Amino acid sequence: MTNDKILFKLHAEVCNSFAHPIRLETVSLLKDKELSFGEIAEEIGVGKSTLARHLSLMVNNGMLIQRKEGVNVYYKIASKKITKACGLIREVLIERIKSNLDVLNNLS
Repeated sequence: MTNDKILFKLHAEVCNSFAHPIRLETVSLLKDKELSFGEIAEEIGVGKSTLARHLSLMVNNGMLIQRKEGVNVYYKIASKKITKACGLIREVLIERIKSNLDVLNNLS
């Protein structure tokens, strides 16, 4: 397998980490802070087993770092570039929505 193929595979795995609203909300929530599992669950409002599955995937794909302190597990973003990438994608989506609204408004 070539280096490019390996990089494409890794890129796809990271993109998969973004491919769920709970994971995107988690990135947004952890943008500038570290939170415990319980704090994330309470803020996002999902079941613990669901959240555990999503956080595990994000840790395994290198998006989050987890730290254990006593009985608590804390999570933070592994790199500021992750939140920057999410922000750029969000900007593209907002531009697309605005463009679609302009088209609709011009139809009237």
